Amino acid sequence: MKAPKKSLIFISVGALISTSIERILSRYTDDFFTCFIAMLVLSLYCEIIARIIKEPTTITLVPSTIPLLPGSAIYYTMLSLINSDMAGAKSYGKSTILTGLGIALGAVISSTIIKAIYKIRNINA
Repeated sequence: MKAPKKSLIFISVGALISTSIERILSRYTDDFFTCFIAMLVLSLYCEIIARIIKEPTTITLVPSTIPLLPGSAIYYTMLSLINSDMAGAKSYGKSTILTGLGIALGAVISSTIIKAIYKIRNINA
């Protein structure tokens, strides 16, 4: 799927938001909470932007999520497994799983909040 040109600036800002939050919080807390908060804020941003530019949320959400993906942790998990380093594999694997869970839960919870808000607004309107 190709992103429309009008959404590229919003995708870049989304990636900047997710990366900034992740970098700041990673100094103070674990992988799960860091990615959870970053994804929660990013998803809320993308939901708002989707309404403004009248495009599906996934147009901005999916590319903006890329900086949060645990690429190095996955690589080092596999490398540790290949080298029979079970302690390293356990450590990197835990980081990979917690990061993935944080990303998934952040997206689901923010999407649920937005849908609930719109449902309440439609009932009261």
